[in-house]
Amino acid sequence: MSRSLVAALAAALTMLGLVLAPVSVSANTGTANTEAAAQVLTWTAGNSVTEYTSAPTEAVAGETTIVFENSEATGNTTSMPHTLTFDTTTPGYNHDVDTDLLANPSDANGGRHETTVTLTPGKYRYYCAIPGHLQMTGEFVVTEDGGGGEDTTPPTVSAEAAGEQDADGNYIGSASVTVNATDQGSGVDSVEYQLDGGEFLPYSEPVVVDSVGEHMVHFRATDVAGNVSEEGMLSFAVVEGDAGDVTPPTVSAEVTGNQDGEGNYLDAATVAITAQDEGSGVDSVEYQLDGGEFLPYSEPVVVDSVGEHMVHFRATDVAGNVSEEGMSSFAVVEGPDIEGPTVTAVVSGDQNANWEYLGRAFLSLSAVDDKSEVAVLEYALDGGTWTSYTKPVMVNTLGKHIVRYRAFDSEGNASEQSSGSFTIVAAGSAAVHTRAVRVL
Repeated sequence: MSRSLVAALAAALTMLGLVLAPVSVSANTGTANTEAAAQVLTWTAGNSVTEYTSAPTEAVAGETTIVFENSEATGNTTSMPHTLTFDTTTPGYNHDVDTDLLANPSDANGGRHETTVTLTPGKYRYYCAIPGHLQMTGEFVVTEDGGGGEDTTPPTVSAEAAGEQDADGNYIGSASVTVNATDQGSGVDSVEYQLDGGEFLPYSEPVVVDSVGEHMVHFRATDVAGNVSEEGMLSFAVVEGDAGDVTPPTVSAEVTGNQDGEGNYLDAATVAITAQDEGSGVDSVEYQLDGGEFLPYSEPVVVDSVGEHMVHFRATDVAGNVSEEGMSSFAVVEGPDIEGPTVTAVVSGDQNANWEYLGRAFLSLSAVDDKSEVAVLEYALDGGTWTSYTKPVMVNTLGKHIVRYRAFDSEGNASEQSSGSFTIVAAGSAAVHTRAVRVL
């Protein structure tokens, strides 16, 4: 996706608030789709950790190509990573798109990533999930026809209370009220609630009611076209009780390993996650690597694949409280070769019952190196000088023999010097072990 002509044209059109999309590329496979989505939305990022360089504010419902570019062309001169992450938890927003794109000017795509999603009418929130970048956030409105002018149908809105209840249905200690609104036309613009006859207030997250007594919640929603829903009502009672542990655990992650001057980890990084809970205690810890499934965490995780990585982590206590999801990003690069080759020596030939070789034996050497090439493989027989090994060596002198062997790689690293022994006797007796092979 680093074609210069497309990148230059895309950058120019982004400045004008327009988008050109002749081809859509999957963020998962890196291959071109045969048909591009009819609508393309582009986000760009640069050196700022408080805002995206550019972002859309409105869109039309339907199949859409999401483009996220964080490259030198969009103003990133520090190789700083950013994400484009769609919010799937905050009330008041659509949660049907779980896009989470990580981009870095130095990654395999040059910082430009694409994925195809289906948008529905309503409002979406997005943010950068990199620690310290959470001020990079925004929202955009999706309408059925791009303007919502023909929408005359109000939103539908509902509310429910949740919490621990007694046998009479009263909530013990507190109740949490969640309001949900949907609109199939221009999309939901705002949601409001009123508690016990007070003023209507903007609704953005579940409302906790912990005062003992009878309560009445009124709620309503307005869509982008200005249609207001009928006012809904929800009544419930809160009674005294032991609230118990309502505080989630705290969780953190530490990445360790050998690093280069730019902070990249050489060959591998180890991720250790720590969770604490002062109430009921930690029940479980989970982690997610590079967008995969959340897995149980029990010991430090070693990440040895070369490239950019993102780890998400969370913890749950015995009372069921779940921590906020933490994130940690890092890069693994291939480290320098500092280890010598591994050498194997084998002796073969016919042997008698005492495992002595009859008349002659053949010495074979082999060497491998994980990072560079084997440059030198040599041996020394019976205290003699070191000799370069090129093919199996026949030894036919009777008696006990001692062979030393070693190798060097192309970086000059030497293997351990090893040795082994074998014995050759006269070939007069019959072979008990024919063509026997022994590793020294």
